[in-house]
Amino acid sequence: MTKDKSLSIEQILEILEAQVLERTGRYLSKAEKAVIKGTWDNKEYSQIASDSGYSLQYLQTGVGPQLWATLTDVIGDGVQVKKTYLKNVLLKFAKKHYMKLEISKLDNNSLVGKTKVYGRLPRIPYFYGRDEEIGDLKKQIKISQESCIAITGVGGIGKTLLTAKLIEEILFENPNMYDYIIWNRINRFSSIDELLSETLTIFNLHAIDESLSTKISLLLKQFHLHKCLLIIDGFEKLVQVDNYQKKLEYEDFFVGLTKEVHQSCIILTSQIPLEEITHLTTSFSFSSLHLEGLKESSAMQMMHEKGLGGEKCRELIEIYRGNPSELEAVINKIHRFFGGSVERFFEYSTTMMGPQIQAMLHIQFGQPGFLSNLQKQIMVYLAHQMSQDCNDIPFSKIVDDLKERLDIEVSISELITAIDTLEQRSLIETNKQSNQKEISYRLQPVVKKYILVDPLGLVNKEQYLVNKKQNKMATSHFV
Repeated sequence: MTKDKSLSIEQILEILEAQVLERTGRYLSKAEKAVIKGTWDNKEYSQIASDSGYSLQYLQTGVGPQLWATLTDVIGDGVQVKKTYLKNVLLKFAKKHYMKLEISKLDNNSLVGKTKVYGRLPRIPYFYGRDEEIGDLKKQIKISQESCIAITGVGGIGKTLLTAKLIEEILFENPNMYDYIIWNRINRFSSIDELLSETLTIFNLHAIDESLSTKISLLLKQFHLHKCLLIIDGFEKLVQVDNYQKKLEYEDFFVGLTKEVHQSCIILTSQIPLEEITHLTTSFSFSSLHLEGLKESSAMQMMHEKGLGGEKCRELIEIYRGNPSELEAVINKIHRFFGGSVERFFEYSTTMMGPQIQAMLHIQFGQPGFLSNLQKQIMVYLAHQMSQDCNDIPFSKIVDDLKERLDIEVSISELITAIDTLEQRSLIETNKQSNQKEISYRLQPVVKKYILVDPLGLVNKEQYLVNKKQNKMATSHFV
């Protein structure tokens, strides 16, 4: 923010009025603006009255009290706004606004304070809740000084937006905290080697022909020279879960960059827990946050702001597990096809699948190595079982039914490992009410729908190809 901007009362009034209108639904009156301008210029009520043409009594008793109450609510941040220190409050407010405006326009090769920002940060069109998660992440970065943080969760749960919001707040609170913030969005053709080469070019280091270990060492040196925040968004698209050699490379990457003490930090988002990605050793420690759905209050706020209301909204939140992208998708469908009526939507007893969770399940079922045959069989079994009986399915029944279904001996240890993995990825849910009661399992309604519909034939490829051939023959016969 430039000095001119911070001292321009006209610009501050324009921003302030927009905030007042958003919060209260009304504009500032001419008399209120006169009081604010006069106070900005350190004038008493009597001089403001003389300059504006309003009576002194009207400004002191009719305008002032309501104005201070309104400003306390709109820009007070929990502190009562009074005439004596209005100018300081407005300066703080203006600085906050311009900093947020600057951060919201972040693009590749931007500068905020002394922080150089590289990469295209995602825009944040809306954001609800997550105060607790952001607070925990700030503590891990600032107080615990973690060198690696993994944010995991299912597709569409909000990992990317949470990370972007975290960066926004870090920059707002202290734009000089980092020398570099580097945002890397992974695509399916990337590799650790390419990621390192691209990141090193930011520091004017061209090491494309160097070995992986050399590139790791070069980046570690930069982590010592500069305080960096490196974000790797969508890390699951980079990994090959069943490739032992690749797991060793991933571990070399993380261990190599975190083995020494420095002030830099790596944040990665992934649909797959980091424990599955690396061949872990005791030399690699990291912090993790498994992101769940929005709390009901935050999800209700989202639905209300998007034009839906009523008690049925709570049921909608439960069905879609508070997943913001899934809720966004179903809200749009309810407005488009059901006139904004949640009640009418429920009359049809259907479950909608949003694009993000579909994309996540396409990867899980379609990309080799992501799900083992046993894990797929468990999910398919749960989907078909729940379509007949909506109750949770006890562990012992899963064991017995799978043995019969697969016609093979499934060891308990293999089954437990497979179920643990599915649970860590939030692909199945557990229900255990007490230590004495046997644990039971279920699927989210959206995951169950995907498996039963099998939109791309990734769940049951053989049956999909048969159906496709039959449909083609039927179409040919019809023509």
